[in-house]
Amino acid sequence: MSTLTIRRVAVFLTLTAAMSLLPTVAGATVASVPTALAATAGNTQVALAWTAPADTGGGDAPISDYIVEYSSDSGVTYSRFFDAVGNGLTATVTGLTNGTSYAFRVSAVNGAGTGAVSVAATATPFVVHTANDPATFSACPPGIAPAAGFTDTTATDVDCVKYYGITTGTTAATYSPFNTVTRLEMALFLTRMATVSGVTLGSGVDQGFSDIINEPAGFQTAINQIKQLGITVGKTATTYAPADNVTREEMALFVSRFLAKATVGPGGNTELGSGASSYLVIKSNDTDHNFTDLTGLVLWESQTSIINLWNLGVTDVQAVTTFEPSGEMTRGAMATFITNALAHTNARPAGLNLQASTYRAQGTPLVTFSATNRTALFEPIAGTRVDTFKFTHTVATTPVRFDAAGKCSGTQAAGVGTTGTTKCTIDSEDPITDAFGNLVTFQDVLPAVNKQDFWAWAATSGTVYDNDDHATGASKITVETYQ
Repeated sequence: MSTLTIRRVAVFLTLTAAMSLLPTVAGATVASVPTALAATAGNTQVALAWTAPADTGGGDAPISDYIVEYSSDSGVTYSRFFDAVGNGLTATVTGLTNGTSYAFRVSAVNGAGTGAVSVAATATPFVVHTANDPATFSACPPGIAPAAGFTDTTATDVDCVKYYGITTGTTAATYSPFNTVTRLEMALFLTRMATVSGVTLGSGVDQGFSDIINEPAGFQTAINQIKQLGITVGKTATTYAPADNVTREEMALFVSRFLAKATVGPGGNTELGSGASSYLVIKSNDTDHNFTDLTGLVLWESQTSIINLWNLGVTDVQAVTTFEPSGEMTRGAMATFITNALAHTNARPAGLNLQASTYRAQGTPLVTFSATNRTALFEPIAGTRVDTFKFTHTVATTPVRFDAAGKCSGTQAAGVGTTGTTKCTIDSEDPITDAFGNLVTFQDVLPAVNKQDFWAWAATSGTVYDNDDHATGASKITVETYQ
């Protein structure tokens, strides 16, 4: 054997030995199929989420990436969406055309290659509108309505309707949020809603519905009263159909008509009513919405009512494409509709209550405030002189609000709104609640990256705020800003 041949053999053996020491993916296989692919449409984009394959292909070949593909021709051809490499289980496909239906699929990549594609999911991107005219303030601001005490729901909307006596629950301990609402029950909810919203109810005299004569007297009165108000016209001229379940279309009609009769409250939205330029009612004339299922409605008025309530921020669905008008109204959804509708009316919590248009905002926002005064039965209290003041936190410390005797610290407090001549004192310059129990709203610019505490309180003229004496009847809120 020649010297050259011996050298070549030696090199081959050396390379073979070295290669045997390199890591391999021997025995690895491609991953199995990703499952549970879900697609959620947005504005020119679709958010995808899926579950990892049950078989990732072996420990020597973990999943390193997912290939995301989309099709605009019902899956005939697919294009790849190039996103960042990674083994996360979500992706947002951008740059899509609104109104076009897309199919999506994903496949897993590991050291052995690319696995099979998932079952396709479809979605249609759409322009995501936001409500144009929601209420500025709430009928149940944070921390006001106590927990309803039901064992089957902790929804704050349910707390609100229980607080105002609109519902007492299906039992003392249960609300049954997924139960449907009958037209009989809805009449009672609407009349109870009226008593706290500035709506004057009629006598309840018989309105000609022949199918309610066997119902309890209170229900008959309620049905006749909502007919007198024009909230219902009945299923026919002579029937109300009390046992029928309320559809979501009917709910929109009921609440939209109700709001047109209600007294507007602070921050509620009003538009010109038909027939007279000076006639304002609670409604929105904006036509934007996200719903795609408003064709084939029972009444011509229904579509307008649904869009009206959506723009007022009343409906229980805001950023989805289906309203489901023929679906039956649940008690949970009813609570949401009524709570949001009450915010536009003069319904406000018992006692003196201060609210802000926002409680946490970026930068140096201009915040609007509302102070209201109501009896324990939610009736307006007119003529209440109200003083408002504030304390500003520093970055590191909380201000000294009261002296050792509990009196308001005049050196730390600042006036806010239409304040009187003396901070923390009820005087002749302080504003007075109007006939509807409301102060004129006022505004304040908040400092950046800070907190401010705002107080509203009432007492006899000349009284200086003493936290030991007046804290119980005062209303205090905190508004925070961030970068």
